[in-house]
Amino acid sequence: MIKKLLLASSLGLAAFYYGQTTVFEEDFESPASRALWTIGDRDGDLDTWDYYDATADDVDSFQGFFAASFSWYFSAFTPDNTLTSPAITLPATGNLELSFKVAAGDDEVFDEHYAVYVIPAGATFTGTETPVFEETLDNGYYLAAKTVSVDISSFKGQEVQVVFRHYDCTDVYYIGIDNVKILQSSLAVSDSKTAVVSIYPNPASDFIKIQNVKELQSVRIFDMSGKKVVETFNSDIDVRKLSSGQYILNVYTGNEVISKKFIKK
Repeated sequence: MIKKLLLASSLGLAAFYYGQTTVFEEDFESPASRALWTIGDRDGDLDTWDYYDATADDVDSFQGFFAASFSWYFSAFTPDNTLTSPAITLPATGNLELSFKVAAGDDEVFDEHYAVYVIPAGATFTGTETPVFEETLDNGYYLAAKTVSVDISSFKGQEVQVVFRHYDCTDVYYIGIDNVKILQSSLAVSDSKTAVVSIYPNPASDFIKIQNVKELQSVRIFDMSGKKVVETFNSDIDVRKLSSGQYILNVYTGNEVISKKFIKK
């Protein structure tokens, strides 16, 4: 009896410490669910995000339906295309992590550029908002989609929409997005990827150190205009040459990207 009670207690503690709650999830499989997303064509070329069946279209990087935006299809496009989620009410407690899968359409032409934004529900996207994530794809995004994890805990308690923006590139091929999730995890001992990985110090004036990353492959830093300003393969990074301001730091490990923000003093 005592053993059973201890086991039940330990299981309860594990659920408390390591439990995650799915706040939002979209795999684009349902036509009704896809219809809740808003597609924007900011460049006005009549080519923007659409949905495709990975099996029918012989796409290895995804399974089932996914969203894609093209920068080339028998002619070059210069996209500024947005894919905006329905309204999402975020909980007021815990760590909040936005994750999604992203892939390129080709292993030779792949450098699509995109950014992700979290905006107030019902707001009109203008393109001047500060992204929560930004990057340019490399050829590692082709055969298997990478999972990107972004800390959005600063938006706790708000009603928001997530915007995927494909822009600032031309004559490449396409970018694909799938499996969009927002997870809430406990503040006690979090198992969210973005909560475990840390940047120290933050704010920083000269050097920053990335901690708690296994098998680090590379680190890329983007400024708020989307320009890549640093690329390194080390966990200790010299930021002395960066101007003061806010930056997006992306840690690449295997088929995952973990994104954090930091401030350069």
